[in-house]
Amino acid sequence: MGVKKSIIPNLFTMGNMLMGFVSILFSAKYVSPFGNHDYLLIAGILIFIGALFDASDGAVARALNVESEIGMQLDSFADAVTYGIAPGVLAYQAFLHELPEIYFGISSGVIAAAIFPVCAVYRLARFNIEDGGKGFKGLPSPPAGMIVGIVPAMYSVNVLFVGEVNCEVNVYQYLIFYVIIALLMVSVIDYSKLFSDIWKLGVAARIITIVVIVLLLIFAKAISIFFVTGIYILWGIFKYAALNFFKKGTQLKQNDNCRAV
Repeated sequence: MGVKKSIIPNLFTMGNMLMGFVSILFSAKYVSPFGNHDYLLIAGILIFIGALFDASDGAVARALNVESEIGMQLDSFADAVTYGIAPGVLAYQAFLHELPEIYFGISSGVIAAAIFPVCAVYRLARFNIEDGGKGFKGLPSPPAGMIVGIVPAMYSVNVLFVGEVNCEVNVYQYLIFYVIIALLMVSVIDYSKLFSDIWKLGVAARIITIVVIVLLLIFAKAISIFFVTGIYILWGIFKYAALNFFKKGTQLKQNDNCRAV
């Protein structure tokens, strides 16, 4: 019975990977400079949907008491596709292909695009080995993949009560943003398990979270994903900087006390 029940969370994990795979297919459909930008919108939204599957598989496994080593490995492989490769392909198709060619058809955009999936895969491997699947050292790959993948989707967004909002970003602005997010994944900044913490708060917290997410998507669409994810990323940096400042201040006081004695 345990084996049969374990299929359920694994289906959520495979749903995550499937969203990443289909996102890559839609990114590939966009042929610049006159491609249908809706393909990029769909590709970015699919990464977000993959994150919803990803947020559910672990919780479902714990609820059914079928957590397993193979489930954790499947989760990492799925994350590598959805939050590593898919955002990298999307970033290249949307922006990074505009970077200058280096030699014989090799674009510097290809090299730049490769930075993100490399960092994502390293982050996932470090998570499994060093942290034992329990820590969050470095920006988790789901919010990293979501925020990188959603920027091209904000090219033109119809926001309820506001109208059409255009968020034009040039390739060099996006490149800086892209590299910073990639490096945050391999940083030592501690991030909390946002969705897991919400799930532990109970049914009411889960329902409220789902309702808020749905309302934000209805009213602000892709922009809501960018800002909510951005707040999470910035909050982690602020919290890490504040804690380190506090620790240094405490150490200085202790050193002063030792000298005084």
